[in-house]
Amino acid sequence: MTFLEPLFFSLGMGAAAAIIALHFIVTRQPTQSILPTVRFVPVSAVRVPTVARRPEHLLLLLLRVLLVLLVGAAFARPVLTGAERPLARVVLADVSSQVGDVMAVRDSVRALLEDGDVLVVFDSAARVVRGGVDSIARAEGSRAPGRLSPALILALRAASDLRNSADSLELAVVSPLEPKEWDAATDSIRALWPGRIRLVRVAAHSDSGRAGSGLAVVAEPDDPVAVAASLTALSGSDPAVRLVRGEATTGDSVWAGAGRRVLVRWPASASPAGWTAREPVDTAGAVIAGAATVVFPLERRWKPDPGSAARAVAHWVDGEPAATEHAAGAGCIRDIAIAVPQRGDLVLRPAFARLLGALTAPCGEAGRREARASPDLGGFAGAGPLASRASIAAPATIVPPLVPWLLAGALLLAVAELFVRRRDSAAPA
Repeated sequence: MTFLEPLFFSLGMGAAAAIIALHFIVTRQPTQSILPTVRFVPVSAVRVPTVARRPEHLLLLLLRVLLVLLVGAAFARPVLTGAERPLARVVLADVSSQVGDVMAVRDSVRALLEDGDVLVVFDSAARVVRGGVDSIARAEGSRAPGRLSPALILALRAASDLRNSADSLELAVVSPLEPKEWDAATDSIRALWPGRIRLVRVAAHSDSGRAGSGLAVVAEPDDPVAVAASLTALSGSDPAVRLVRGEATTGDSVWAGAGRRVLVRWPASASPAGWTAREPVDTAGAVIAGAATVVFPLERRWKPDPGSAARAVAHWVDGEPAATEHAAGAGCIRDIAIAVPQRGDLVLRPAFARLLGALTAPCGEAGRREARASPDLGGFAGAGPLASRASIAAPATIVPPLVPWLLAGALLLAVAELFVRRRDSAAPA
């Protein structure tokens, strides 16, 4: 155990010593006379035999000393320090949709995690799982995409809490480490870890979150969007994305919700579901979906209904939504409000092909900027020694768990001291 503010405990010991000294110096109150005229009695020498008195009220003294020591210890903010180990470890376990087999993640974590280590599981968010080595059994697979940045931030916080229990700290990441899990802040956050990182790669999900692959278009043969889709490599034998240029049916929605599929409702002329006509119709100079941008004078005929909870996945150049997405069972439904001209070469341009790819991306990925194609895993892992205790920042706030108990004990001693003092004052001299 150590004190965060040891000066207060020293003051408490000094006060206890003063209480003990005063108790033995003042052993008995002087005799008082009830007659004020006694001062006129001539002073004469009187010999009174004296007898050494034994110390009195020792229980009261003990209670007062313990009370002062407990209050001093509480203000000194004691914290428990466990036995130091040569190595403590923070393990990041990826349970996102990028993981092919969550059991492989569990096995890898069991081989790394020891009692006293910290386990952080993450998908699009990160959380600490407590319970020691057996805690990995509670880690379940998630349908959310993986993101390394929140996991690294939580790992830094966990290392601050763990720094006093070991000489060195190691960060281990169990993940497929797919490029989609990186974002613009990942490298900057990784640079805050002052040591190398152990990377344990597991198999990635074979379809990257899709139930199948490819795109199926339900439209007339001469439809411009259908023509653009035929010129891309998005088609497949088991399509996970269905693009409907007419009116989508209930069966289409059931199909999307039955698996991790995407239903794209992109009417050729009618208003998309959940959108109303714009009055008057105006023209926007560009539309943006993630990293895809099409610069073209496109008519804006519709606007989303007020209060819609759907997520915008494409925007006009002025920031207004041009396409939205909402969940539907295990899949999602995407509504596109981009009027594509029937004539012209717009659908033949590479920019439109990129826009089409962005609007037919898997659920949760439409409208997001593309991650790095090939992250530098060697640079991410780093080289050199492990992180030392001194290189890890101390936690910003420490909550000593013993302070409430010390204050409660001091309160009980104060009440006991009151009763003992009353008992001793009522006792005959």
